[in-house]
This record gives sequence, C-alpha cells and structure tokens, in this order.
Amino acid sequence: MTAAREPSVPLPREVSLARIISQGLVTATAAPDVVQAVAHRLAIQGQQVSAVPHALLVRTPQATPADVEAAFAQGLLVRSWPMRGTVHITTAADHHWLRAALMHRTDAWVRRSESDYGVDDALCERAAEVALGLIGDQGPITRSALLAAWQEAGLMEAFRGEDVSSYRRRHLLVRLQREGILAQGPRSGNEHLVIDARPLPDADCGPAGAGVAHGGDGHRAACAHIAHRYAVGHGPVSAEDLARWTTLPKTQAARALADAVELGEDPISADGGASAVDSAGTRLPLVRAVAEGGARGRLRVLGRGEPAPRTGLLYMRADLPDLLAAHRAAAQATHFLGSFDELHVGYKDRSCLTDDDGERLICPAGNGMFRPILVDRGRVVAVRPVGEGLLWKGGVAPSARVERDVNRAVTRMERRLAR
Repeated sequence: MTAAREPSVPLPREVSLARIISQGLVTATAAPDVVQAVAHRLAIQGQQVSAVPHALLVRTPQATPADVEAAFAQGLLVRSWPMRGTVHITTAADHHWLRAALMHRTDAWVRRSESDYGVDDALCERAAEVALGLIGDQGPITRSALLAAWQEAGLMEAFRGEDVSSYRRRHLLVRLQREGILAQGPRSGNEHLVIDARPLPDADCGPAGAGVAHGGDGHRAACAHIAHRYAVGHGPVSAEDLARWTTLPKTQAARALADAVELGEDPISADGGASAVDSAGTRLPLVRAVAEGGARGRLRVLGRGEPAPRTGLLYMRADLPDLLAAHRAAAQATHFLGSFDELHVGYKDRSCLTDDDGERLICPAGNGMFRPILVDRGRVVAVRPVGEGLLWKGGVAPSARVERDVNRAVTRMERRLAR
C-alpha cells in the first residue's frame, strides 16, 4: 500500500507547477480563444465582474478585452449560478447540463428561501413571467431594471409582517438562474445584463446525454464528465477538491473521479466535449498519482493496477508529467492572476500554492473578497489590490529578480487589459 500524505503536510510545489500547466497559464496549454479558455476549465469563477477579463486573457495569449466582450455579446459565454451557490462563467454549450446535474445540491437553500422569505414556486413563476416579458420587449436588461419591474409588480410585499425585499431580490435572481430561466450575458459597464436562458443548448445536449439531473439515468455519467473536465483543466486534484468545487458529497466525488478514469479510456463520441480532448480529437486519459515528501517532495504516478492509498489520491491528465518536464521553466515564471482566479479558488487544498500567511494576505478580512495574486516559482509572493501597489508576502520582495519579474508581469497584464 502506498504511503498516504498526511493531511497536515503541505502538497509539494510540484503540484502547483502542474496545476499552472493544467490551468492553461503557459503557452503550451493556453487556449486559442476566450471561449475555449472557459471550456477547458468547464467553469471559471465569475464572482467579481471586473476580474473576468483578467482570468480569460491570462489563459489566452492572443486575446483582447474586446474578444471577451464579444464572446458574451454573441452568447458564447454566460455568467450564472450553475453550481456551489457562487457565480461562475461557463460556455453556453455547458451551462444547462452542468446546472441541471448539480442543481439538487441547492435544494436545502430553496427550502429555506421559501420558509424564511416566501420565495415559493408561485412567486418564482410570477417573477419569471415579469422578467421574460421585459426581456422580450427590451432585450437584455440591467439588474436594476429587473428589480424595479418586480417591485412594480408587487413581488416585494412584506412576508409575515416583515420587510424581506432585500432578501427576495437576491433569492429570486439566484433561483431563476439556478432553474435555467435566466442567465447573464452581454456586459454593460460593471455588470452583465440579464438574458433569457431558455434558448441556450438544453441539458440533454451535454456530453452525458439525457437525464442528467439527480435521480435521472444520466446523472452518474454527467458527474463523471464533470470530474473528467475538472481533472483535465485543474489537475492534480483530489476527491476533496472536486467535492468543494461542485458541493457533491466526497464519496460521490470520489466515485465520479474513478468513473472519469474509465471515461478517459473510452473512444470519444461526437459530443464528447472538445475541452477535454487533445489536438487530434482524442479524449485525454486521466491517471492517478500521489504526492510524496511534503513541500519539497514530488508527484508520482501510480502504475496500472497499483493499489490506491486510503487518502491523498490525486487525478490529472496523463500527459501532465511530460508537459511539466518540457515546460517547467514556463510554469515557474511569474504569473499575475486576477481576484478569484481558479488557480487559487478552484481547490480545497491550496497548500502547494501558499500557506496560512499567504491566505490572510489574499483575503485579509476573511469575508470572501480575494485580491489579485502574483505567483512565482509556483508560490504566491505578493498581492496587488485593485488601485493599490504591491503587498509582498513577508513584507518585502524576496529578491531583486522576483521584484523585477513581478513588476514586469503586472505591467504586461495591465497593458493588455487596457487595450
């Protein structure tokens, strides 16, 4: 039996370098356009609207902010709540099947919303009717216009004698997107306009086929596809990482990753998901690996048939060790990443990227608001709050070389974002 990594032992820096490659942050794995940059990750967190272009441009070397705007304006990308109660960016093609496969994980939230604020099915139907009527008349609408229409329609009335309008507004916005009625599309200023999500490719058009909702015949297959796409675009990852990313129970996440290994061995079908295939159109196989030796340790791929450890099992694309060997220098380079970047927020175990002091630097108030980060040699070395200067981990730059490379990385990205 392979010795498992103790939970308190940090993942090796090697894992961080491998994740940088999987995340498309080096030329060899970068995307040809911003739509593929999203598709290669399956979903990219979009909590902060202003950070979305940064997340896409850093994974698409030839793209400009205008390309990001065009992708949303043309309906190729959407912003919504497809999973985890957190705003994410997905492709239009992936939106509904991913949302449907994971929607059951917010059922408890729906029940609380109904009991606490009166956001029941009848209210949602009325809110949807108002929203779709307004969009039908005007096209994509601002959030403020939609909220005003709901207010005028009498949907913000007191519930059990209390003013719950502030809660109702948010809960209606989230629930109607959770249920696939609304989404967010073209950007106007610092918001994405609300659109009718019903014309997007439906949930039966995804790679797992029909019945992907919980309890349906295709649900397990859909979870395997989610796990495969996640491992290809984020790996190395654990069942705990996938569970946090999707909110699936850990046991189900582990089964989905095991299914994903088998999925990668199957011949690819016509609808198999372009983001999880190589340049020849073959689905990328996954391998299992373990992290050994702590922070200065290494990744080791398990041999075929080798028993898995009880804990600490990781999954990644099979060609990742070769990619890391060939492109280590590019992975070790300095990377300037925006707030809420998937390299940081896309995992439960981020110990390969930073330590507790680094986490406090990234999110000092503990309120879920993350700062843009600078990563060098696979580790966070500084943050750069929007509109402020660099804040170094440890208080000072670790070396003149790091200071120089960090400033160059910031300047390059700011120029790209300003184009």
